[in-house]
Amino acid sequence: MSSIFSHQLMTRIWTVITVAICCVRVPLLGLYNLPRAFRRHPKWTYRQAMGVELLRIWFAYASSVKFRFPTSLESGKERERFVVIQPSTRDIYRALPNVPKSTVKPQPMGGTWYPRLYNPSEDATQQVILHFHGGGYVLSSPRDSECRPAGLALCKSMDALSFFPQYRLATTPDGRFPAAFQDALTAYAYLIDLGVRSSDIVLSGDSAGGHLVVALLRYLSDNHGLLGDPRAALLWSPWLNLAADPADIDRSRNQTTDFLLGSFVKWAVEAFVPPDMDLKHPYIAPAYHPFSTQIPIWVQVGCLEVLHDETVLFADRMLKIRNNVVEVLEVPYAPHDIFLAASIAGFEGEVADAMKVAAKFLAAKHRYLQDDLASTVSVAETSIPVNLDRAVHR
Repeated sequence: MSSIFSHQLMTRIWTVITVAICCVRVPLLGLYNLPRAFRRHPKWTYRQAMGVELLRIWFAYASSVKFRFPTSLESGKERERFVVIQPSTRDIYRALPNVPKSTVKPQPMGGTWYPRLYNPSEDATQQVILHFHGGGYVLSSPRDSECRPAGLALCKSMDALSFFPQYRLATTPDGRFPAAFQDALTAYAYLIDLGVRSSDIVLSGDSAGGHLVVALLRYLSDNHGLLGDPRAALLWSPWLNLAADPADIDRSRNQTTDFLLGSFVKWAVEAFVPPDMDLKHPYIAPAYHPFSTQIPIWVQVGCLEVLHDETVLFADRMLKIRNNVVEVLEVPYAPHDIFLAASIAGFEGEVADAMKVAAKFLAAKHRYLQDDLASTVSVAETSIPVNLDRAVHR
């Protein structure tokens, strides 16, 4: 009890200090970024430059106080679009190889539908996107306050409904690995039990959510037939190497053009990974462990983000495995996770373009599935006429 009180007191003190500093710092940054040449990247608009500055301040503050993001299973303003689901009664929560025995068990969880609730009688053939939000496993939620712009844009561009699970954060009780992974399984089984065909489900995730998608892909591939394979997977600026030295983030050639900080990564990893777990375990650092999968994978990464190189390397390693289908879209002048930060940092145009490319990818994969050719097609390059001055394909 005393430790909780102490944490709350220190958080309040540091919050007051941060606000006082921001009252001076933010106006100065506003003036400094007026000349294009002074911005962190000269190609950025004023809004993009200021958005990245504000996000850097937020991530520095959150990691300094070890911010505890509020979560609840109450419906809130999402009303009927927010649902509470119980752990699956199926035998899906199987032991992971070389993972220390854990007391973490599946628990009831929430989730938000966009733009409306799924109706089994009317949406039987509707594509459903199962999207896991980012935030380093310590921040954010699927609620309207965080994900509504991204959720609606995703649904519109893909002509789909989407379900954003409220998986357990590592800062909550019993929130360490494998809590979020168990919740991912619960969410996937929930859609199957609703009557959604696995071939109509698209897995999607940004940043830490992308890490969660890769873990789910590996599990479904290792346990083939357990729940059925989804149509495809979309990874938006995925965080794939939790074993990396946080100091490398601050030494990255892209450090000045990104808002992801070494201090934040250090906090997130320490909160998420159990102390007796190998940081290079396949479910923790998939960048080191490519695997075979029949599920097509599409990856978006910003050319100015600190995770760019490891993301491209992972995709290249995956593509070298026979019959794997992988496509990478590199977005020039983009920092980390523009998917979730678009409305804050002004990258809506870049995200809209990326979503069009992803939609083309899904449409192509769907045609291949209909023609029963999915197991023999491998995609390394594409030429899709969507603002190609902004996009680099691999």
